[in-house]
Amino acid sequence: MTTLSIRSRVTRLLLALAVCAPVATAQKPDKPKPDKEVADRIEVLEDVLGDKKFTRDAEGIAAIDVLYQKHEAGLCEEDDADIVKVLSKVLLKGKVRPADKIALYDAAAHALSQQGEAGADVLQKAYDNKGRFKAKPEWVPLREKLLRAIGKTKDESKIKFLLDEARRSPEAALQAAAGEALGNFEGSKEKVRKEIVGDLLVRYGSMSEKANQIGSNIESQNARDRLAALSGKWNETLKKLTGQDFDTFLEWQKWHNDNKNKDWQ
Repeated sequence: MTTLSIRSRVTRLLLALAVCAPVATAQKPDKPKPDKEVADRIEVLEDVLGDKKFTRDAEGIAAIDVLYQKHEAGLCEEDDADIVKVLSKVLLKGKVRPADKIALYDAAAHALSQQGEAGADVLQKAYDNKGRFKAKPEWVPLREKLLRAIGKTKDESKIKFLLDEARRSPEAALQAAAGEALGNFEGSKEKVRKEIVGDLLVRYGSMSEKANQIGSNIESQNARDRLAALSGKWNETLKKLTGQDFDTFLEWQKWHNDNKNKDWQ
């Protein structure tokens, strides 16, 4: 048998093996299935919400923590939707807890901050519901947490809402929290970041101008007090969004005037 003939047979054999070999196909990972423990913790949380004396809030917080951990590990869409639904009930339904006993609400806000757009919608509804969480000093700490949680969802549809609160809220603490929340959009496109920075600097500038007025009138003193409450958090947000490192309005103004029409990093 010639060398050519042997080579021809080997070639035909290799081709036959290639045809007969099973074709490896990339299999899609299995979708998560409904988690029974999620349903169990939701049932516990529903029972906690039915307790009119609030004696089971610690149990509810523990249930929320389990739901949060389950979400982080990965759940099916149905489970996540059910979690958002029950957390919405925590914030928006049932008897309102005293303003100094809001740990259950804090836990719900934290868990919702990881639920994207669906979580952001619930958080804004809770913030806007002044009939439930009244626009009074005792409720400011919770409302601050709600604003920060909205920012953590990274839902860009809430940027306008957060900017409005940062610029116009009568509470300096809420202006500070809204400005801080906007720092979560450091990963957004340059156009979005430029819009946030420009709007914040307009308000920052008006407060700085009033604060620096000569004399000791009430308006300038109020502006100084407000700046003292929010400038630190606003500066940190501006740093995140621009990649720069300034601590006064005049520094930010100069840099922005020179760079607002240039490419940012």
